[in-house]
Amino acid sequence: MELLNESQFENLVNRVCQDILGIGMISFSAGKDGGRDGKFTGTASKYPSEIDSWKGKFIIQAKHTANPIASCSDSDFKKTIEMEIEKVKTLKIEGDIDCYMIFTNRKYSGILGERLVRKINDETGLENVVIVGKETLNDLYINPNKQIIREFQLDLHHIPFDFSEEEIKDIILEFHSEFPKIKSSLETEVNRIQFDFDRIKIEEKNKKNELGKDYYENEILNHSLQDFEKIESFLGDPRNEEYKEQYFDTASELRNLIQVKRANFATFEEIFIFIFKQISDGNKIKGKRHIFTLLHYMYYECLIGVK
Repeated sequence: MELLNESQFENLVNRVCQDILGIGMISFSAGKDGGRDGKFTGTASKYPSEIDSWKGKFIIQAKHTANPIASCSDSDFKKTIEMEIEKVKTLKIEGDIDCYMIFTNRKYSGILGERLVRKINDETGLENVVIVGKETLNDLYINPNKQIIREFQLDLHHIPFDFSEEEIKDIILEFHSEFPKIKSSLETEVNRIQFDFDRIKIEEKNKKNELGKDYYENEILNHSLQDFEKIESFLGDPRNEEYKEQYFDTASELRNLIQVKRANFATFEEIFIFIFKQISDGNKIKGKRHIFTLLHYMYYECLIGVK
């Protein structure tokens, strides 16, 4: 969602609200909106659930950031909330609000996020207040709705919506179990190409310790970066300690092996591709395309490659 602009994100939020609140959802044009990007009046069709729905006058706000690792706990977002509270107070005095919904593509921090919600509750007197972060927005309202994905062409922005914890587990386990084969195959490949300098351009050979600029920007920044928080969250969960140990063991072994064999590959992306093939070929694991994501994360975190 970081690759959407502010206006596109606002339209996306209003489309989601049309689905969870109802077709009476009204979107406001860009400009001074008095603290609202959309509104809805009535009984929500399925928020927070179909059984216990919110009722009244809804005001919807969309808060977009281009920073892929931004969080609701960041100081700039807290300042934004302070300013929005004043607008909400005015809306409440005028009788224009009963339910307040803020949607953001920031990571939602449970403890600090709830503090902000309570702050809005306390200072405005509103009971029905929610901040919907990127995790909930993706997992509950966008991932299951293929129509929204098609409408906003989200697949063209390389947003891998279905990168689940189960896929991360599968890939880490596959990395761990397949490492002996990777090591053996990598050594074989090095032996095969070590005298085949015709297929390796000399300028790439001179840049053997660098990753290509185009690859870094197109594949890592524009493709994989969105999912790094999911991996970080997965590895930080105490329930996944076993997988975390295997992940770091594998990363350590890969780092040492790549360091030894690095000079035999013209570009670092060739190593990514070679390892991907060794992991994916003939193995039935979920989310094979995210093998690159995990490799890119290792590289981005300086676990593999030259620091």
